[in-house]
Amino acid sequence: MSGRVANVISTELLENKDAKWLNLVKLVAAAFALSYNAYPVCIALLEGEGITYEDENGQVRTWEAMRRPGRPKASSVDAVQMIAVLQKPTGPELLLEKQFRAPAGRVVIEFPAGLVDEGETPEQAALRELREETGYVGEVVPDRGGTRPILFSSPASSSSSTFLIHLKIDPDREENQNPKPHLEDGEFIECFWVPLKNLYNECRKLEAQGFAVDGKVGVFAEGLEMSKIWPA
Repeated sequence: MSGRVANVISTELLENKDAKWLNLVKLVAAAFALSYNAYPVCIALLEGEGITYEDENGQVRTWEAMRRPGRPKASSVDAVQMIAVLQKPTGPELLLEKQFRAPAGRVVIEFPAGLVDEGETPEQAALRELREETGYVGEVVPDRGGTRPILFSSPASSSSSTFLIHLKIDPDREENQNPKPHLEDGEFIECFWVPLKNLYNECRKLEAQGFAVDGKVGVFAEGLEMSKIWPA
C-alpha cells in the first residue's frame, strides 16, 4: 500500500453493553451425537477490546474486537499450531485431530494446537501441546526462512496470533510406539493420520460426513491441491 498508513491510537476493554458489532458469550454444549459421546463443554470467555485508530485519510475511527488476556509478556503470539508429519515408506502423513467446538456446534478437523504458557518459547509450547494432546514426542523442524511469520487467524475481529510450527515424528522412538495423550479435564480429542497427498480429498469427505474443517487446515489443503494444479 502506498501513501499514508493507518495506525492504532489506543485500546481499551470493551464491555458487552457498550458493543455494537460483537458480543462475547459463554457457551455450554451438552448432548452431541456423531459417533461421539455427550460431554459438557464450557468455553472460556475472551476479552472485548475497543480500538481507536486513525485511517489512511487521517480520520479517527473505532473498531470492536476480541483478544486473549493471557498472552505471555515475552511471546509475540498467543498460540501455536503444529504441522506434525510422520514419514512412511508410502509417503508422508499428517497428524490431525477431531475435537468438538461449541461455537461451530460440530466436531472440527484441526491441527494439534495450544496456547503458549508464561516462561516457555513457542517451540517448547508446540512440543508440550503435541505430547499432551496426542501422546507423540516430536522434533521441531527449523524454519527455513530463519524467522517464523506471525499469522493472524481472524484479523478483522481478533488480535489473536499464532505460529505454524513444523514437527517431525520419529516412529522408531519408544514414546511413539504406543502414544498416550495427557488430556486436561474437558478435553476430548481423537487423533488420526492422513497421507499428505490425500489431504484435500479427505477434507472434502470429512465435511460431507458432517465434520467442520478448521480454516487453517482447509487453507493448507487448498495450497497442496493448488501445487498439483499449478506446479512451480
